[in-house]
Amino acid sequence: MYTITDPQLKALFDQVQSGYTMPITIQVSGEASGQLLHSQSREVLQPDGTLVIEITDTTDVAYTLSHELLHMLYAASGYPQLQYHLLTGTPELDRQHYATATALSSAALHLLVAQWQRENGFLGADQSAQLQAGFAAVLTPEPQAGDQLLIYRSLSLFDHMTLFAAGGDATQRAQWQQRFPRAYPLAAALYATLTTKPNDSPFAYRRAVVNLFGRFNALIAAVGYAPLNNAEFATVPPVLSKRQLRLALNQVFELKHSAYRDQATKQLAYVALGKGDGQNAFVLPLKETTPEAFQQLYQEPLGAVLDQYHIDYTVRA
Repeated sequence: MYTITDPQLKALFDQVQSGYTMPITIQVSGEASGQLLHSQSREVLQPDGTLVIEITDTTDVAYTLSHELLHMLYAASGYPQLQYHLLTGTPELDRQHYATATALSSAALHLLVAQWQRENGFLGADQSAQLQAGFAAVLTPEPQAGDQLLIYRSLSLFDHMTLFAAGGDATQRAQWQQRFPRAYPLAAALYATLTTKPNDSPFAYRRAVVNLFGRFNALIAAVGYAPLNNAEFATVPPVLSKRQLRLALNQVFELKHSAYRDQATKQLAYVALGKGDGQNAFVLPLKETTPEAFQQLYQEPLGAVLDQYHIDYTVRA
């Protein structure tokens, strides 16, 4: 088991542990590759209920551990965690939804993670060089004739850009434009969308993710790809004011009888779409679907409905 010696990192660990009911331990193994990749760490829940953070590369344990701990801290602090409750009926299409929505939401969170790491001394020149080495090792440049990896490269580059102040310096941007002439404009447009408004609270983070879903669709449609309906397919748990929780369900959300199936019931799903943003905020496993039952449900206080169905949500500060 790994023992944290850095006081600042230990304080972060203690803050994370206070938000989790299960004990958290750390295991560090592996050689130092000289590269930093976010795949070098993961959280594993053990049969005894312990949560283990496994780090498999020792290039910079403090960077990797702080990155993983910050993901856990934001999750415990009410930042919405993407959920998937629906099935399109086509497994490949499901996987496309999973991959794109997860990549976009992760990049939005990495902007916050990297900012904290820079401000607290865990992400400096050495770590930036190691991140660039890792990125170059896993993402090949675009071939001159193009290929079928445009979306993958665009999302990977967008995520990489969030790790650097202002999305990278002039030298980095020139290098990315040279290596990824088709993907870079898409990645840069996503970065601009993400940074248009502050991303400094659960509500702001959720808004950023929803905006990224819409911007991503517009960008890929412009280059000839079919848009993905993550506004309905991907569940982004709501961030609500106390006032909204007292309102009737139909004042805040519209229930849509979706063409997608609920993973749990295998029946056509009932998806709650936000009236303000049209985003899937939760899925209800309804059994009574008569007009009378819907009328009664729509008039119930939103907070009561969320608690009745054990729906995840965050209350705005």
